[in-house]
Amino acid sequence: MRKAVLHLVLLAGLLAGCEEKIADPDPRAAGYDYYPVAIGDFRIYNVTDIQYRYNVGDTARFQLQERVDTSFYDQTNTLNYKIVRSIRPDAGSPWVDDSVFVVAKTNTMVLLTKDNTPHVKLVFPVKAGESWLGDAYNNNKANSYTPVDGRRSEYYLSKESYTYDKVGEPFTIGDKTYPKTLTVVQGTPTESWIGFDDRQEVYAEDIGMVYMRYNRIVYCNQMESSKCEYAIGYKLNGHERHEILTSYGHK
Repeated sequence: MRKAVLHLVLLAGLLAGCEEKIADPDPRAAGYDYYPVAIGDFRIYNVTDIQYRYNVGDTARFQLQERVDTSFYDQTNTLNYKIVRSIRPDAGSPWVDDSVFVVAKTNTMVLLTKDNTPHVKLVFPVKAGESWLGDAYNNNKANSYTPVDGRRSEYYLSKESYTYDKVGEPFTIGDKTYPKTLTVVQGTPTESWIGFDDRQEVYAEDIGMVYMRYNRIVYCNQMESSKCEYAIGYKLNGHERHEILTSYGHK
């Protein structure tokens, strides 16, 4: 009788151990390490930002720092991190705080909230070809431009779908190569006579975002302006931005 009870106890222990393994997936296999976040983490980017209007680009170049400042639990008992963004014109100038956003990283997603608007930046587990709605938790449709004549562009009115691409592949930019990265393609890359849309973010394992490209252009066309008489490819308005990681660490 004692042996039977002992066997039952051992079997229950083994089953409990199996359940724990199923409930706790390997963090690295799930892709959690593509977005590390802890108080004191920082990343610095070289930024090129171009605003187009009437085919003229106004270019600004500066550095951007994101530092994880504090953490707190929200009303749903989810751990959130307050991230402060600072800018400076060059490496020799002091940082000036520019904006704040909040990140919640759970077992299923990374939710970034800026200007009271949440966006699902990543989902877990990471899988090549996986798609999700970046605007799933807000009331937005896609970001869109207000054309020069005040009308809203129908070209960009749709919910944003994000997709994983090049998962686990190396990524090189400038003189730096990151051995294991993933690319998040935001929306559907498009170029037509109406406009151009190419947006993506690249995340490196154990580092976070290492590159961001945002390029949305509205070409001159009859849908955007009833008085459009410019040549094909004329940039009526738009925004192009590149962020390239230059350093990162923990303070």
